[in-house]
Amino acid sequence: RYIISNTRPTYDDEIDLFQLFEVLWNGKEKIIATTFIAVLFGITLFFILPTSYKVSTPISQATQSIFLPYTSLNELLKRNKIDLQVNNERIFEMFIAEFNNYEEIIDVLSEDEYVKQSIEGLGEIDKQKALIEFGKLFKVREDLNVNGWHLSFEWHDVLEGERLLNIAIQNILINIQNIIKNDLIVMAMVIENRNKLKMEDLRKELSVAKKINTKLTKKQLKFLEEQSAIAKALNIKSNGLDSITLTQSIPNLVSFSVNSSSIPYYLRGHTAIDKELMLIKSRSQEESLAMFDEYSEIMENILLVESDISVAQIKFASKVIENDPPNNWVSLDLRLNDKKSNKNPVLYLALAIVLGGMIGTVYVLISNELLKRKKKVEK
Repeated sequence: RYIISNTRPTYDDEIDLFQLFEVLWNGKEKIIATTFIAVLFGITLFFILPTSYKVSTPISQATQSIFLPYTSLNELLKRNKIDLQVNNERIFEMFIAEFNNYEEIIDVLSEDEYVKQSIEGLGEIDKQKALIEFGKLFKVREDLNVNGWHLSFEWHDVLEGERLLNIAIQNILINIQNIIKNDLIVMAMVIENRNKLKMEDLRKELSVAKKINTKLTKKQLKFLEEQSAIAKALNIKSNGLDSITLTQSIPNLVSFSVNSSSIPYYLRGHTAIDKELMLIKSRSQEESLAMFDEYSEIMENILLVESDISVAQIKFASKVIENDPPNNWVSLDLRLNDKKSNKNPVLYLALAIVLGGMIGTVYVLISNELLKRKKKVEK
């Protein structure tokens, strides 16, 4: 038989909240003392640890009036189908891209004494990693809430951070200036080479046109000589046709053929035909070519290429850009910045009180438990 007992076993490790409170109350002096020491330690840390500041300032596109001197250049680039514009929108896009690649920021930071001391003793790879981390403290971000862009940095010295940021911004703008200048020089070379190739093609077409004109002239002369001979054989000296019929009888100058008109050409009479022969033979080569439509069109295109001043204009614009200070190519005023310290004294104090209280509480509980065990051992 099994006897069921209703007596519950007792455990020594059951938590008695009243007893726990009593222990903590008896050790309140120790908890207060520990908390006080922690607060003193927190205050000491607050004044010893370096203070860093977060500074933010709005940045935007410069006004379009800044780039009015480049209006003609932009129109010229459009006419030549060149995907490059010197305006506030394009410059701002380039600025954001250049800022976010950290190159100029890192170059500036690598010369700063504070950064040099921070990375002293590191290997080359570790130095580069550290410089990149420093560079990431300088940011440009779009604020969707206000529909604008902001530059910001975190640094231990606000004035020094502003100085470094200013230098980096100037370097970025100078770099953009050089990129645009070099792009224009390249574009000028491209247009120049394009014009050279176009001119070569036109001169080849001109040579072909001269040959075609020579053949057509010979064909025309041959046709007229035959028609004159027929008119003489038929004793047709002068034209006997009315003006309308005469107009209809004029053959196509491109294709001289007896069948080019329903009315025979010799009916004009050999006097008129011989006169026409004499006039054609007396023409110089230039005069003969001037009568040829294809030749005139080619010569017109050659003159257009020869008179194209795009290359000179673009080269001149590159010089203008080179001499134009880019300081005002973006709109920025660091005097309007918003400065905040990353060290919050209230936060330091609160953390010190909480940590001090926790350490004091744990100390009191452990001390009490050790004292109880000691008494048990003595009994």
